[in-house]
Amino acid sequence: MKFKILTRFEHDGSSLDTVYLRIDSWNDHSFVTMFHMSYRDSHGQETDIGAVKIGFKGQTISQSTYSTLKTEFPELDENYFSLGQDVNFYRVAAQLSDGIGNRILSAIRDIVRHPEIVDAIKDEKVLSISLLREISLSLVKGQFSRALTGSAERTDFNFQFTRPETEFEGSISLDFMVKVGSTPSTNIHAVIGRNGVGKTTLMNGMIDAITKRPNTAKFINIETSTANEIGTDYFSSLVSVSFSAFDTFNPPKEQPDPAKGTCYFYIGLKDGKAPDHHRTLPDLRADCVKSLAECFRNDGKTARWLKAIEKLGSDENFAAMNLTQLRSAYLSLKERRQNEQSDSASFVEQYAIEVDKYLERMSSGHAIVLLTITRLVETVQEKTLVLLDEPESHLHPPLLSAFVRALSDLLHDQNGVAIIATHSPVILQEIPRVCVWKIYRVRKAVTVDRPKIETFAENVGMLTSEVFSLEVARSGFHAMLETSVREGAAFDQILNQYNDQLGLEGRAILAALIAERDGAI
Repeated sequence: MKFKILTRFEHDGSSLDTVYLRIDSWNDHSFVTMFHMSYRDSHGQETDIGAVKIGFKGQTISQSTYSTLKTEFPELDENYFSLGQDVNFYRVAAQLSDGIGNRILSAIRDIVRHPEIVDAIKDEKVLSISLLREISLSLVKGQFSRALTGSAERTDFNFQFTRPETEFEGSISLDFMVKVGSTPSTNIHAVIGRNGVGKTTLMNGMIDAITKRPNTAKFINIETSTANEIGTDYFSSLVSVSFSAFDTFNPPKEQPDPAKGTCYFYIGLKDGKAPDHHRTLPDLRADCVKSLAECFRNDGKTARWLKAIEKLGSDENFAAMNLTQLRSAYLSLKERRQNEQSDSASFVEQYAIEVDKYLERMSSGHAIVLLTITRLVETVQEKTLVLLDEPESHLHPPLLSAFVRALSDLLHDQNGVAIIATHSPVILQEIPRVCVWKIYRVRKAVTVDRPKIETFAENVGMLTSEVFSLEVARSGFHAMLETSVREGAAFDQILNQYNDQLGLEGRAILAALIAERDGAI
């Protein structure tokens, strides 16, 4: 890669893998530091990056920056430093594939890319008068830095989902609020209830409310005084995740074009080309490989993927697979095929050959969580709504907890929100009660309520009792103990019936049932 200095309207159509710095002679309180930057890749595609100011140590108003530079150079020396002039400059740089953006910014000693430079230049007049003329250091360290890493500026969410009563469904109204900086985080919400209460139907209705407008079911913006339906730009994208083999709902066709409104992405078993068929394991592996390559082309997505994999590594079996090898395999292939675009079909095909040996060894649960988190890293952008239907179906409790934490971190980075339909109290352990809705149904009528106890970090048994108290009392060992108590036996007699094989909770329940039978309570 090389840099070329051009006059404002000069063009060079022959150079490849070249950064162009076009001189802008605008006088910034007598300092002349401005350039307009673009990059032409190895295939001749030129990308406009934006305005950048470059200064140097000891610079005075009598010397412009461009007059000190050679017309062509590989990088600036340590006397120079630079700063893009708006947040879009860093967004565009971050989107350049294969780390090109970071390489460019490192070569021009950009202070967002390398904030450690600031201490050595903080007293330079050209920095305060020109480069930071309309930009604060807090903006440099905050918004500009987040844009370069692909993170989004965080905002609150306050919306409601409403569904009117129909011939087959009861009405329902659920509020969702995300507060920036809250501890524990409020960016994941859960709707929990027993099988058959309509959780999946509810989630599918949410999908339709966004992708099939107008719709009787709606998302309402309750931050406004008039409480109108959310605009098409309230959520930048919607991602739905469902690996249920029995769900009859056919998800909409993926819609990746922001110009057409809210984008939509689907992660699951349904085959978009043949909705009545399910995707096979090789199909899902191919989806995963394609998504991995898409993530690794972008530095911000790569960082978020590695962070998620590290979080999932709290599960020992998941950590033992050493999935960072998937990134290493990509880099190795990229090094060997330097003249081939990493988004070409042949590159992805070869990458699949090289990583299949890792993917084929994975259990179905591990494969699904890898595909899910990778596709989420690929598709979740600023202000994304993620809908997940019963993720616990394929994950054991420790991995489920790790997945929820990884998802929360991703949503925090990208300023997104998730709603999970579940019957697992393990998910409730990871989120506060203000983010939980209990849902009940009797025939068509649906009722909802918040848990009466705090859910975050609560005991699973307590959460199970809180949500499923009546069902628990009628099922499993509770029902067996009730039968024994109704037969009239004493505590020790019943304990003998079970050969002393009753846990502490079972003994406590048994004592309570006997006391109730004998009128002691």
